[in-house]
Amino acid sequence: MTDQTRYDFKEIEPRIYKMWQDKGCFNTAVSESGEVRDAVRAKADPYVIVIPPPNVTGRLHMGHALNNSIQDIYTRYKRMDGYDALWVPGTDHAGIATQTVVKKMLDAEGIDYRELGRDDFTKKVWEWKEKYGDIILNQLKTVGFSCNWERTRFTMDEGLSKAVAHTFKKLYDEGLIYRGKRIVNWCPVDKTALSDDEVETKEGGEKGFLWQIKYLLADGSGHVIVATTRPETLFGDVAVAVNPKDDRFKHLIGKEVIVPLQGRKVPIIGDEYVDMEFGTGCLKITPAHDPNDFEIGTRHHLVPINVMNEDATMNEVVPEKYQGLDRYKCRELAIEDLKEAELLVSEEERMTPLGRSYRSKAVIEYRLSDQWFVKMKPLAEKVLAMHDQLNIQPARWNKVYLSWLENIRDWCISRQIWWGHRIPAWYHVETEEILVSETTPKQVLDNPQDWRQEEDVLDTWFSSALWPMSTLGWPETTPDFDRYFPTSTLVTGKDIIFFWVARMNMMAVHFTGKLPYKNVFINPIVLDEKGETMSKSKGNGIDPLTVVNGATLEELENPVREARPSNMKEILKRLEKNFPEGYEAVGADALRYTLIYLCSSGQQLKISMSSFHDLGRRFLTKLWNASRFIFMYMEQEAQKGGDVPDDFDAFTRDEDRWVRAKLQVTVNKVRDLFDAHDFTNLGQTYYHYVWNDFCDWYIELAKVRLTSDNAQERKTALHHLAVVFSKTLALLHPLIPHVTEELWSRLLPLADEHKLWGGERPKSSLLITEQFPLARNLLEKEAVITKQFTLLQDMIGAVRTLRKTYQIKDKEKLSVSAVALDDVAQALFAQSIGTIKRLAGLEEFTLLSDASEKPAKTVTLVDQSYEVYLDVSSYIDVDKEKARLEKEITKLEKQTGGLKQRLQNQGFLQNADPQVVEEQKLVLAQNIDQLQKLNNLYKDLKTW
Repeated sequence: MTDQTRYDFKEIEPRIYKMWQDKGCFNTAVSESGEVRDAVRAKADPYVIVIPPPNVTGRLHMGHALNNSIQDIYTRYKRMDGYDALWVPGTDHAGIATQTVVKKMLDAEGIDYRELGRDDFTKKVWEWKEKYGDIILNQLKTVGFSCNWERTRFTMDEGLSKAVAHTFKKLYDEGLIYRGKRIVNWCPVDKTALSDDEVETKEGGEKGFLWQIKYLLADGSGHVIVATTRPETLFGDVAVAVNPKDDRFKHLIGKEVIVPLQGRKVPIIGDEYVDMEFGTGCLKITPAHDPNDFEIGTRHHLVPINVMNEDATMNEVVPEKYQGLDRYKCRELAIEDLKEAELLVSEEERMTPLGRSYRSKAVIEYRLSDQWFVKMKPLAEKVLAMHDQLNIQPARWNKVYLSWLENIRDWCISRQIWWGHRIPAWYHVETEEILVSETTPKQVLDNPQDWRQEEDVLDTWFSSALWPMSTLGWPETTPDFDRYFPTSTLVTGKDIIFFWVARMNMMAVHFTGKLPYKNVFINPIVLDEKGETMSKSKGNGIDPLTVVNGATLEELENPVREARPSNMKEILKRLEKNFPEGYEAVGADALRYTLIYLCSSGQQLKISMSSFHDLGRRFLTKLWNASRFIFMYMEQEAQKGGDVPDDFDAFTRDEDRWVRAKLQVTVNKVRDLFDAHDFTNLGQTYYHYVWNDFCDWYIELAKVRLTSDNAQERKTALHHLAVVFSKTLALLHPLIPHVTEELWSRLLPLADEHKLWGGERPKSSLLITEQFPLARNLLEKEAVITKQFTLLQDMIGAVRTLRKTYQIKDKEKLSVSAVALDDVAQALFAQSIGTIKRLAGLEEFTLLSDASEKPAKTVTLVDQSYEVYLDVSSYIDVDKEKARLEKEITKLEKQTGGLKQRLQNQGFLQNADPQVVEEQKLVLAQNIDQLQKLNNLYKDLKTW
């Protein structure tokens, strides 16, 4: 099998994943029923993650890919570390989204869902769910995620639905759920109420107008001027309010004005809510269409007037000419009529805050409606008291989370749709008595004609708030709940801190007295290469399945999409640039590696299609080629023969000790990063060790011994390659699981055959269940060797850089002299002359006793531990090189001066993004270092 020149992910990844599933590798040590399946892990601590359930209508996008990659890394790491790891998968019933999908499907078939009725429509949704509901879960499997699939949950499963009914009844009995007529956020497209958190408002507002309108005094003595951004609501005005302390208007309190275009008289009232400095100082009061007006109206016992239908068209209350018009058409006509009546004083363009539905994106209306609410403050207070037990990372999100809890408002939980958990409340048809019960009450069963059930369903987020508990069997006492609750870590996005994270905390603390998890990691958001949010409408999205297996646009247009926009052809055309013809997929592991590597940019991850080739594919190819090299020499050893050393230590060299020390340093750092939930340095830590230390340095250093005539030298080199490579694969496995499992399956039998382990053979035949490398402190001698080899790498790297600078070909052998300035460099030079000459491409390497012996016409490489002098006189035009250096130094000095000025500017330091400031400081430090090096080179050339 080792003759494969490339990592064939299309064959390997599905095969490896199926093998894991067939062997039950993702299962827990203890089954749902309490049966012990792994006696050792059953005694270990559990590590539990519940997946943020994607919408059942959804399809995998890049945000899902990143979020679930992080969850899989945690799960695989903890599973390898001996924990009883459980990752609970599942989907959310997504009330509004799913109803919209099925409604549109029925529309296409010429069926009006309303004519079907509630029960038959719900059956259609269940049929759709059974056919398409697992698509996103199967897509998660394609990317290699190791969820415990036997525990897959759906928010409308029987057990989870029972948990919802139990929660509603319990909170209602405790007085924490109530029904009332309130102003709610209303989506005129989905025709349902929305919670405050489901309304998005663009920072800075949107383009709009402020109109000033005359309201004539009923006694004919004059008029007042009212300012409004929504003149179409004036038909619902029930008063005009002024501040009773306002000397301009307080004498008018008690008089009446005439509502323009309608002729209805309404009172002028006094209320201190009115801001005397804002607008005209006169406020139209429309209680049915504004939450603040509703509060004022309640205080003054004013009867609200609703002027709109559910779809935001004007209803029968308004004058006939406006009835049935869309709100904006009504606005246009009302403005024209106000002008004609000479009641419009002014029209001023201004930015206006407009709330939009997070799903339909329609501008919401405030609507007076009977709804169900949760009293949030008592629940929030309990969670705030336990906040010191919750670890939110990155830590800055604590402020956002706490601010929301401290300023919380009651949660509107009723939705005017059919798909979802129907509110378990029944009304007596005559008395309007309310019964709330987990199941149909006996009174209803005995006299069904006397009762009607609530038509509304619960907000989808209500069932999601119970997810960490209900997925484990709560409110029943189950082996799962006893063992695996509370969970360990939640990985989620910043956009649902309020929708989901805070509400899960409140429900868990209220019902169990415990937070539902110990850690919350807020993952970065995925942006396109220009820093814009990816979206289908923009045509800038990158589909993970195209990256993984080359799925085409046609294949990506599957039937689970929530809607097919009217401009779909235009959207697909824009998408073509992201899916170029003949695009070569890179596989799941390359996708995962790229996403994690790019987390180094912080909380905004910018990505393009080329990223997956430039980062992920290249990294996997590097690892694969390293394995081919190792396996080739192992297989060749069968023909060469020779005895295996009784003691590999006798033939071990410093480079072997160095790579083991570097591996240990990397293991320690990776563990620290995992445990600190820090992904900003993880990808680069993996890269520097695997690409630089192991592949570019250690394998290169090992080549001499692998071609040696001494069998024990060869086998010792192979022993260390086998051991270090096995631990490297284990270290990498949580990040790139498929390729590491495949290479593991090839490495073990080869190393077994040639007896290369020397007592260090891994214990597991499967990498997924192998022990993750353990952390330990470096021994003193390891620290010394690490320092020596760091000097070696730096020095050889500097020589190679100088070659490129002077365009000296690799085949040209240079002469070098060196002076050791400390004991570390002295030991390095004494032991490694041959290695230095080979890796740096040198003809001669001469050790000098001190710097005074520096040869003429050489350039100097300076380090605190050594000085190295290179003879490049035969390869450069000195005058041209001086001119080049002068130009580069001048340019760099100018840039450095500008950076220093900027970083001394207090305005910049106070107003700039902290990340930008740190980046500028880093650039300045790099410029100063580069300037010093260039000046040293120029100084040498001036003496020639």
